[in-house]
Amino acid sequence: MRFRYAFREAMSGFKRSKLSTFASIFVLFISLLSMGTFVIVGYNVNRLVKMVKEKIEIEVFIKEGLTSAQIDSLKKIVKSFDEVEDVIYISKEEAARIFESEFGENIFNLLDFNPLPASFRIKLKERFRTSHGVESLIGKLRKIRDFEDVKYRRLLLRIIERRFQILSWAFLGGGVLLSLISVLLIVNTIRLSIYAKRKLIKIMQLVGATRGFIMLPFLIQGLLQGLIAGILSTMLIYMIVKVIIPQLPDDVLSSVNVPNLFFPALVSTGLVLGFVGSWISARKYITYKLIS
Repeated sequence: MRFRYAFREAMSGFKRSKLSTFASIFVLFISLLSMGTFVIVGYNVNRLVKMVKEKIEIEVFIKEGLTSAQIDSLKKIVKSFDEVEDVIYISKEEAARIFESEFGENIFNLLDFNPLPASFRIKLKERFRTSHGVESLIGKLRKIRDFEDVKYRRLLLRIIERRFQILSWAFLGGGVLLSLISVLLIVNTIRLSIYAKRKLIKIMQLVGATRGFIMLPFLIQGLLQGLIAGILSTMLIYMIVKVIIPQLPDDVLSSVNVPNLFFPALVSTGLVLGFVGSWISARKYITYKLIS
């Protein structure tokens, strides 16, 4: 009975403040749409960054004259390091074949001997695919006397990390700003509803109605605004990601992925923002302004 009354009063609040309610739902819809887009873009950029980092390898050139047993021993030492996931040995002969496949020229057509050194190609574990992780491993590798040189794409890794960090902060800042705007607009909408019912609320306070009972219709009103905005934004993003994008010829766009539970999380975010905005407004204006 109590919930039925609260729900009926919440719906009446929609009718009394149609314009402000529509504006609140619309802004919350745009905010959730933007936040959802941020999440999808960020998620897919993160996937792309991981794919690029997977291809970044450290190449260690081995000194001439080592026996097979010494090379195997070196490989075991390198593989024992915490940062290392896998080690591949590239012999001088394999290096010559790789040179020919990449440059289309046999090394022996250019020179009478094979100047290419044997090497290890080292793949790092995922948690160490950072500038700090790579530098830590390189420090260990350079202490081994049987290695001539160590090479990796330092500049590429640093550019990827820097750009991704900037992008992450931009997305976080945009999401927080949009959330604040949405909450403030809901606060204002609920405030107008409270003002429209100020006489009824005053009577309810005088006859001993609890604060929770008075606040409940306004909390439901905020939740409904968040729910409607969440469902609308979810439907639109679903249509774009699942229906429109797969039809596009662009290979990059057609491979867009969505995180697990993304759509329920987006609706839940709308509910949370709606509840927070209505709770702030109801707690502030009912508790203080109408009792005095």
